[in-house]
Amino acid sequence: MQFEKDLYGTFGGLVDPSYKGDEDIIYDAVIQGIPYEAATSGKKGTSYAMKALRAISQDMQIISRTGRDFSSIKIFDAGDVPIFPLDSEETRKAIENAFMYLRKTYHCPIISIGGDHSVTYPLIKGLQNEGKVGVVWFDAHRDLLDDFLRSKYSHGTSLRRAIDLPNVEPSNVLLVGTRYFTPEEEKVVQDLGIHELRKVDLENSSNWISDFQSILKEIESRVDYLYISLDIDGLDPACAPGTGTPVCGGVFTHELMQMLSSIQVPIAAYDIVEVSPPLDSSGITVKTMMGILTELLAKIFSLKF
Repeated sequence: MQFEKDLYGTFGGLVDPSYKGDEDIIYDAVIQGIPYEAATSGKKGTSYAMKALRAISQDMQIISRTGRDFSSIKIFDAGDVPIFPLDSEETRKAIENAFMYLRKTYHCPIISIGGDHSVTYPLIKGLQNEGKVGVVWFDAHRDLLDDFLRSKYSHGTSLRRAIDLPNVEPSNVLLVGTRYFTPEEEKVVQDLGIHELRKVDLENSSNWISDFQSILKEIESRVDYLYISLDIDGLDPACAPGTGTPVCGGVFTHELMQMLSSIQVPIAAYDIVEVSPPLDSSGITVKTMMGILTELLAKIFSLKF
C-alpha cells in the first residue's frame, strides 16, 4: 500500500502504480461512498461521511490495535454511488446495481460508507441475489418497523425490508448492542426467531465474546455469505456523538473492535452508516469510524492467509 497525494480524492490518497483501468486487477477490498440521507428521521448530515473520511484517510494506521500489519493491502476507492435525493426508488436501484457491479468485477469484500441506514437494504438485496445471506446488525435500534414516517424504506425499516427478501431468513440475523425498543419490533424479534444480543445481555454475560462467536458460527453454517452492518449509534454517544439518533448506554469502541477482531470467517460485505460530520464538532466520530475501518481492513487482510 502506497500513500501519496493525488488529484482524485481517493481513499488514503492511495496510488496503485499498476492500475491503468484494468478491471481484472486483484484488490483485497473495495470501498465506496453512498451519500444518501433522505430516509433519516433525526438530524441530518450523514451524506458528508465519506467525504470526511477521505479527508482524514491519509492518517490511517496500517498496523491494527492488536498488532496486525496490513501495510501490503490493496484497496480500491470506487468513488460514490450516484444518488437521487427526490427519488428513493431510483436511489435504491443505483445502490443495488453499483454493489452487484463491484462484487462481479473485483471479487473481494465491499465496504460501503453511508449515508443513513436505509442504504443497507439495497446492499443486502444485491448480495442475496448470489445466495443465502446472514446478517450481523450492530445498532442501538432494531430497524424492524414495517412503516416509519409513512415510508416502507426509511432508516427505521431497513432490516424489516431485508428479512422480506427470499434469501435472508430471520433466523440468520443477529442484532448486537440494541437498547431502543418498540412493541412492534419486540413482537417481530420473538415471532420470527431473530437472534439478539442486547446491550444489557452483553453487560450481564460472563463471556459475551464467546456468545457472539457462537451465534455467528451457527448462522455461518447455514448461509453462503455474511454481511455486517455497523450503525455508528450502536456505540455510546460518548464515543460517537456525531450522529442524528444517539441513544445513551451503548457499546464502547473497544468492545466493538473486540467483536470484529473475534470473527474467524470471511465477510462478503460491510457498511458503516449514520455518521454525521456536521454534528461531530470535535471530530471524534469520524476518527472513530476511521478506527473501526482500520480494524475491518486488518481483519480482511488477515483472513487472506
